[in-house]
Amino acid sequence: MHALTRSGAALLLYGLAVATGVAVGAEPAPAGDCFLAGFKAGDADAVAACYAEDAVMWFPGGPMAKGRAAIRDGYAGYLAGVTVKDATLTPIGEETKDDLHVTWGTYSFRTVDKATQAESVVTGRYTDIQKKIGGRWMYIVDHPSDDPKPATE
Repeated sequence: MHALTRSGAALLLYGLAVATGVAVGAEPAPAGDCFLAGFKAGDADAVAACYAEDAVMWFPGGPMAKGRAAIRDGYAGYLAGVTVKDATLTPIGEETKDDLHVTWGTYSFRTVDKATQAESVVTGRYTDIQKKIGGRWMYIVDHPSDDPKPATE
């Protein structure tokens, strides 16, 4: 009787997964997906939720932020001055070992300054380390840097 009950439960869960589009045993989405959703929405709280409680981040041209609260404050300050029109992360490489995932690549953010309405595009590169925490990939180290300005002649 227990085997039939377990089989029925397994079929029910599989049916729910198929109906909702969630893959059975699927790997969680990378932290970059979480970041892009929050950043594009201009939501510092949603961006900070992509970081482990004790994460470390170096803001481009700015100080190191230690901990989710400091990272949230850094993004809140940035997002208070701009409207994000688009953001992309373009991975160049990645490695996964057990519960650690390392990615590196480039980024491009298109924003509008809220005070001047001037549109700008910021490009750069990033390296991050993610850890699987509570079944999700979360940043534990994030180190983006803006591309250098072109040399003037």
